[in-house]
Amino acid sequence: MRWWDIAEIDKLERNLFPHDSWSTDQWWRELAQPHNHYVVYESSGVISGYAGLSVSGSDADIQTIAVGEPFQGQGIGRQLLGHLVDLSVELKVTFIFLEVRDDNLAALSLYSLFGFKEISKRVNYYPDGTDALILRRDERENRS
Repeated sequence: MRWWDIAEIDKLERNLFPHDSWSTDQWWRELAQPHNHYVVYESSGVISGYAGLSVSGSDADIQTIAVGEPFQGQGIGRQLLGHLVDLSVELKVTFIFLEVRDDNLAALSLYSLFGFKEISKRVNYYPDGTDALILRRDERENRS
């Protein structure tokens, strides 16, 4: 992801997360941090998905993974997550953390395929009262 992607990402973000989308300024701040790694999935000049990873020491946090509605169900989320996991391995991360809505069954299924396990829950975390599940992938368990 580069600065010139922000306008398109911002539109996608607001469509996908109308009640708790990141602001344009937040995207600028995220991209400015050297420990953050953001990628886009682009096809025919259109950004259809994006993802981000923040690395701190031996831990990493998946900040976001999103795929535009018309592109969902095509394996783009799996490719984005695979890229973040591969990057974590390359950066010698031990644990990868993320939070996800407990009602997002598609995301939970995807994360499970990649070895993420629930370690905690944040009750009423999202603005609509939905709980957040905290998941972790232990790279020591997932090395081949």
